[in-house]
Amino acid sequence: MTLWSHRRGRPIAQQCLTLFLWLLSVEILRAQDPSDEAVRPLPPSSASIEQRIYELEQRQSELLEQNRQLSRQLQDLSSSPQQRSSNDSDPNGAFLPPGLPMDRRTTGDSNGTTFNNSVRSPTEVFPSPAFDTALEFPLERKSSTLNSASGPPRYYVGYDRGFVFRPVDPEESPFELKINGQDQIRYTGFEREHAIWIDNAGIPTTISNQSNFQIPRGRLIFSGFTFRRELKYNLNIDYNTVGATQINFRAYWLAWRFSRAMTVFAGQSKVPGSREWLESFVNTLGADRSMATTFFRPSLSQGIWATGEPADGLFYHVMMSNGFNTVGATPQTLSSVMAFSGSVWWEPFGDFGNGYSDFEWHLEPSIRIGTSLTYSPEQGPQGSTTAPENSSIRLSDGTLITETGALAPGVTLNAFKIGLGTFDLSYKHRGFSASTELFSQELFGLKGSGSLPMSSISQYGGFVQGGYFVVPKKIEPYVRLSYVTGPYGSGSEYAGGLNWFLLPGKQNLRFTFDAAWLDNNPATQNRTNLQSGQTGILVRSQLQIFF
Repeated sequence: MTLWSHRRGRPIAQQCLTLFLWLLSVEILRAQDPSDEAVRPLPPSSASIEQRIYELEQRQSELLEQNRQLSRQLQDLSSSPQQRSSNDSDPNGAFLPPGLPMDRRTTGDSNGTTFNNSVRSPTEVFPSPAFDTALEFPLERKSSTLNSASGPPRYYVGYDRGFVFRPVDPEESPFELKINGQDQIRYTGFEREHAIWIDNAGIPTTISNQSNFQIPRGRLIFSGFTFRRELKYNLNIDYNTVGATQINFRAYWLAWRFSRAMTVFAGQSKVPGSREWLESFVNTLGADRSMATTFFRPSLSQGIWATGEPADGLFYHVMMSNGFNTVGATPQTLSSVMAFSGSVWWEPFGDFGNGYSDFEWHLEPSIRIGTSLTYSPEQGPQGSTTAPENSSIRLSDGTLITETGALAPGVTLNAFKIGLGTFDLSYKHRGFSASTELFSQELFGLKGSGSLPMSSISQYGGFVQGGYFVVPKKIEPYVRLSYVTGPYGSGSEYAGGLNWFLLPGKQNLRFTFDAAWLDNNPATQNRTNLQSGQTGILVRSQLQIFF
């Protein structure tokens, strides 16, 4: 091939110059390392970048180990023979850094790290690499972090109807923690009609006026699963200003979920003897449960129970427990015979939703119908009357059934059996709601410290209530009537109020105003502000929040 500079018609000088430049370029190419092209990388791929990072980390680890070995050798050379005692070596014979003098005062932190109280030497202020930790070398910390560069994060923190610490892969990391909170802040006012109430045992009780702020319920709830997704746990810590014990463990359990049809629990929880009792307090129609529910319902107890939905819209909750009302009871006071309680309900037209209000605004009618049955042999005193959740068994005039003289002068009821049956029906449609629950209670097998004039006592009651959202999902007026009757008297509650949901489209923040006329109220429960013998007007204004 003929060079362009050697073509005819070109000057000799230009041809010589071209030849000189060509020779110079050949010499430069010959001087280059033939391997330069090999080390000139193409645009790196993600795999090569990861490989180089890995090699750099390996190299850094090797250099770090060499640095530590050189540091140990330097310290060995600079140490005096007296400092190189047998105590300065580890079990493998390698010398450790010089120890502190025995007369130097030291203090230790919770991790065992020693700090000097005297002036430190330069080697203590700037420690050698033998004392370096993962804080100074983050690449060594990679394997201990949750979100390492070698893979996706194993856990994440967020909000899902509660604050959650949840695994990305439950099979690889089978642990979940959810934290929920519930709070009621209430103003209570009561104007009494009578100052003194005398129960059936002839004991007078003072009925006090009320005007105060309270926290009837506060809850901190920890729940989730561990080891297996089917193994669930729950711890419900209660705090309040209305009970003798203001901080206590309200409910706690372990559960195994077999399927939608059955989950089995063990621990302490509600005895499922009433529908309104089974509903959470955050879902009541008014400021609290009705007077009739408070009078008849069971309390909390320890035992085993199961819940499930064996068919679409059909639910159950059954329990075998220590008793009808055993919060605060000691093992010595518990009966040796178990209590049995169960509730079943049916939602034939689809999901009924939570609570009694039609916050969901059902476009088609929705119905819930159910029944609950409880049988419990009781012996000795009931659970602590000052426990926050207890609602002790009473006569229809409000007299505590185990009080001396309640059934006969000078006689104390020592053993009895209680049977409770309820029927409930609820309806929701386009913001309107109506619900009722009827109670039938039988106290039988009565045994006292002396003869009793009766062998059984029958008591009845119920409530009916309704509400309507005049502003959908925001403003809901409601009314309620409840009634209790039996051979020792009757009591009534006539109530009405207003619910105002403050968050658009959410039930989590609610203000409630409630006013009730109580006539010979037979129920006592510190969370509801009810006291046996009350006749007068009860006003409650409440702010409720849950997350």
